[in-house]
Amino acid sequence: MSRRLTQRELHLLFLHDIGECARDVKDNGGKPLSLRLSYPFNRDLNVYIFNCTAPPGGRSIDEFKVQLILDGQKRGVRGKFDTSDGRTTLIVGYATPFTDMDEGIWVLFELDKHMEFAYSTNIQVYLRQMLCALEENVYVCQKHNNEILILSQRQHLIEALQKRFDIDLQIMLEKAEHGIKGT
Repeated sequence: MSRRLTQRELHLLFLHDIGECARDVKDNGGKPLSLRLSYPFNRDLNVYIFNCTAPPGGRSIDEFKVQLILDGQKRGVRGKFDTSDGRTTLIVGYATPFTDMDEGIWVLFELDKHMEFAYSTNIQVYLRQMLCALEENVYVCQKHNNEILILSQRQHLIEALQKRFDIDLQIMLEKAEHGIKGT
């Protein structure tokens, strides 16, 4: 099993991979990382970045997971992502399916599927999906619960973010068209 990155290391990797687009970064060393994405995005973000690991036992060998635990969340208390400040909120996993911690895969999860959750809830992604991201740079897939994942190689994180924003907008428009309220 590979080493888990610290929250600071995860933030530094994310900021490095979005490069010059990052502005007004507020990093208190915990979750979320807050920043402004400059052109072409021009939006404020709260980014919750988690290690995405494949610990032994109880899971198929190709299953990776993020454990949703917010800073200050206690066992037995439900967590909820706060979107009240108008910022775009992202749930991001960083997986290292191979031995090099710098050669990982970014996984952008669909926020609406995980707005509220039990302490240490797992959300999964599979090695086969990560391998597709190695072939296609940015890979979009749909899970059995209809969640749409965006996976990318580190150097293609900007493209993955654009894809996540586009898909989230499409989902929001479809919900509005069908009169479905967001959670």
